[in-house]
Amino acid sequence: MAEPKHWRLEIYGQDYTNDCEDLDVEMPAVVHNVRHDDGRAQRRHLGPSGFAITLTAPSDRLRALVDGGDQIRVVKVTFEDQAIRVPVLFHEEWVDRGGVWKMFGSLYIDRSREPKWVTEPVLADA
Repeated sequence: MAEPKHWRLEIYGQDYTNDCEDLDVEMPAVVHNVRHDDGRAQRRHLGPSGFAITLTAPSDRLRALVDGGDQIRVVKVTFEDQAIRVPVLFHEEWVDRGGVWKMFGSLYIDRSREPKWVTEPVLADA
């Protein structure tokens, strides 16, 4: 008999806990390197956290959600008494060297709200 899982996986409120063998969640933060003393020293400051999830041996039902990161899915992961709900894009699936299916998703970022360079209008000399 399989050992009970200490985590739960829900997508849009549907339980997917038994649709994969394991999951790995990471919350990498952006790190800003600030150079001092003409580049001879630097300080690091943490920026916002991200979110990434890798599923091991996902079912066909889970693998059907992989769409190259086109559709946002609300994912809730619960570990014992702690939970996180995140908008996720499922980017890819693959078979690792050991023959095990994996799939990967990451935090949805609204690209229209990211900082971006724009061309400013040229003002005429007065």
